[in-house]
Amino acid sequence: MAGFIIRLIGYALLLGLTSRVAQTLWSNYGLDAVGRLHHFHDVGMMGLLVAPVVLALVSILAPLRQLAVFAGFYLAGAALTAPFVCAKMAAAGM
Repeated sequence: MAGFIIRLIGYALLLGLTSRVAQTLWSNYGLDAVGRLHHFHDVGMMGLLVAPVVLALVSILAPLRQLAVFAGFYLAGAALTAPFVCAKMAAAGM
């Protein structure tokens, strides 16, 4: 049980800090004003809020622990790069 709580806190810190940085980048690039991206942003932030619980539950099984760590860092990387991609696409008029 202690391992589950430690992993849950670790995933929550990783993805929580990532979501705050991504939110800051999102605002700095002015993507809040683009109406077509609101749903994408809302779904992404909700995913980052729910993911720590899911990843901690998956990592209860020892063989899936490495997969959960990979998925956590993959989500963090995707969340950090999404504002850059969306800003580039919004500037191109897509």
